[in-house]
Order: sequence, then C-alpha cells, then structure tokens
Amino acid sequence: MSERKKHFAKDMGLFISNRLSPTTCSSLRPGMPICRMQRTIQPMWIGDSNVIKNRGRTEQVDMKKFIRRSFRKAISVGILAIMLGVAAPAAFSDQTEELARKAADPTASLMSLNLRYTQIPSFHGLDGSAGSSQFQAVIPFRAWNTSNILRATVNYTNSGPAADGLSDVTIFNLLVFEKPWGRWGAGPVAQLLPDRGGNSDTFAIGPAVGFVVSSGRWTYGLFNQNLFGDDIAISSLQPVLAYQMGNGWALAAGDAQWTRDWDRGKFVNLPVGVQLSKVSHIGGQAVKWAINPEYNLRNLDGVPKWTVRLTLSLLVPGS
Repeated sequence: MSERKKHFAKDMGLFISNRLSPTTCSSLRPGMPICRMQRTIQPMWIGDSNVIKNRGRTEQVDMKKFIRRSFRKAISVGILAIMLGVAAPAAFSDQTEELARKAADPTASLMSLNLRYTQIPSFHGLDGSAGSSQFQAVIPFRAWNTSNILRATVNYTNSGPAADGLSDVTIFNLLVFEKPWGRWGAGPVAQLLPDRGGNSDTFAIGPAVGFVVSSGRWTYGLFNQNLFGDDIAISSLQPVLAYQMGNGWALAAGDAQWTRDWDRGKFVNLPVGVQLSKVSHIGGQAVKWAINPEYNLRNLDGVPKWTVRLTLSLLVPGS
C-alpha cells in the first residue's frame, strides 16, 4: 500500500472504541457505581468495509459471547459442586451424620464460620421489605478445665426501614458441662449497638443459659439470652428441636427467637418456622446449607411478618 493510501486510510478508517473496564469502576455509595471509561484505540482500515459497517453489531456479538462463556462456566462449576456434594456422603457418611447432629446443637464443640442472608418480604402493619447479612464465628476452646464456646455475630443492614450499614454485634461465651442426660451451659452475653442518636443504648449485657438432649435421631432443648441496659430489657428463648433424616439431611425449628420486652411487658416476637439443612463435603471441606422460612405470630406494627434465611456454614470437625 502506498504512503498516500496509508494516510487516507488512517484519516478515514481509524476509529476509537470506548469500553467500560470493570477494573476502573468505583462507588460513591452502595448501589450507585461510578465507572470511568477506559479508552482503547483499535485501527480499522478503510479497506475492511464489513468490519467498519458492522462494528456496533460486532461489539454486541462479543458481549453475547462473553455472557455465554460466563454462563457456561457458572453451570460447570455448579454441576461440579453438586457432583461433589452427592458423591461425598458415600465416603463421609459417618462423619456427615455426626456433623449434622452437632450443627443442630448450640452447645456442641464444633467450630464453624457461618454466612447468613435474611430477607423480610413483609412487616406487620408496615409497607416495604428488608434485607440483612450476617457473619457468625463459633469457636470452641478449653479454659478453667472446662469446655467453652465463643460465638461472635456481626449483622449488617442491606435494605429496609432501618439505616443501611453495620448493625448490632453480639458476643457471648458459654461454659459447657457434660451430663449423662446431655449438656447444659451458661455464660455472659454482650451486645454492641450503633448510635441511633438521643439517649439510646449502645451497649447491653446479661446472662445466657441453655440445655440440649440427644435421643436417637432427635435433638431438643432450650436456649435463653438476656440483655439489659438503660433502655433495654429483653429476653429471648430459642427452642432447639431437630430431626436427623439421614445422609446429612435434617429438619429443625431453625433460628426462631421468642423475644419478650420487659419494659413493654409483652412478647414482641413469636416466630414459628422450619429449617431444612444438608451437611456434605465439597473437596474434603465439610459444609452446611440451610433454608429457614418462618412466620411471626405476634401481630405488632413494625415487626417482621415473614422471614426467610439462607445460610452457608463451613464446619471444622475435630475442634
């Protein structure tokens, strides 16, 4: 090609395509991404008329190919995870059954890291919905020649009537005592709350106590927590009820907390629900999946009506 043709092609056939690069995206606040355009220069010579004429269509095709490849990869990973989860019980059946039993027992010495998402699709007497995320670490250890269970729970509000951001943080330490009939435990529980302005409490503390009995496929018991502050006086009862169906599957009462507000002199939460869970092994790692829908029988304005929890737990046996 002559120099004159090259210059002509350069002047007429060269265009600049603007593409969004995911590495240049930032956010001023959640839900409002700000992306800067990363400019790349791609020469398209005038002689390649089909490319120039259809470059917009070509970019769409490239995006469709990218989406299809990503979708295929996601399906492949999902199928692999299901195959591992289905195949693993044959090799880990005994361990899986024991882990499933311990995972349903709040007094069991089982280390776990739990991720939970809670969706509240409706409230009593209030329009709207809410969503929150939770991280919980359960760490068993021995001190004073006694088994201890340290549990730290961090809550984060994603959406809803309450302000988005970090919510309450709860920490308790349970001293566990083995008995011929089962286990019981007691210890302190403390809660840190965000500053909501005014004279609202940001700290509450109180005792926690509970017991658990295992008989055959059944696990049952009761767990109680109490929190008191300048303007906080609440107690919660958590019924422990679980049935092991075999192969790592279990039905349980879930994370229902019957809460009584002593200042108001009545129960403010009376949820009932069922939790379906499955303990399996993926790549040698014990995991627990659970879904827990529940309905609040207490009809008070502003309290959740329906709640659905999705939980993924990494279990560390032998702790």
